[in-house]
Amino acid sequence: MIHLRDRRFLAVGTVVAALVVFVLPGFLAFRYTAPGQRGQYITRPWRGWRFAYAALAVPGDSVLKTSGMALRKADWIYRGTVIDPREVQLVFVSSGRPYTFTQSVDGRTLTTSVVPSYRFIWQVQGEVATLTDGGGIVVALLDYRSGRLLYDVRDDLTAGEISPVPDATASPDPAP
Repeated sequence: MIHLRDRRFLAVGTVVAALVVFVLPGFLAFRYTAPGQRGQYITRPWRGWRFAYAALAVPGDSVLKTSGMALRKADWIYRGTVIDPREVQLVFVSSGRPYTFTQSVDGRTLTTSVVPSYRFIWQVQGEVATLTDGGGIVVALLDYRSGRLLYDVRDDLTAGEISPVPDATASPDPAP
């Protein structure tokens, strides 16, 4: 026979276990996704289950499995340009729907939509040396599964903004 104290312990244990099972995926999603998405997993923890399922179902042949791999790819893409990738964040998107984001680039508001092959995208943030406020903008979106470049900030820059800034010390001396 179960005593009253044992029943209370069992009830409290059951409630705590149910809360952990319900909330844990939300905390995992909070930890591994981009800061712009984190709030939804705290206010609506059941959305964490979608993230957990997608994370468990990640195709084994995915090209960019880690943030380090994604950052190396971004560094390779922008090598020798005025764009410096600094940070990579995981973005979890709705299945079968385009991902749309808006950002301000040198005073211009730009809206872009991309369609990934899987529910994860690597968002690469960095700096563009030729822009006055070129720090901390999204410079690329990389497809998690294929490694394909989904968005390139160079498509939204003018020719003058893509060209490197001439170095004043490298100019030739006009005197013979």
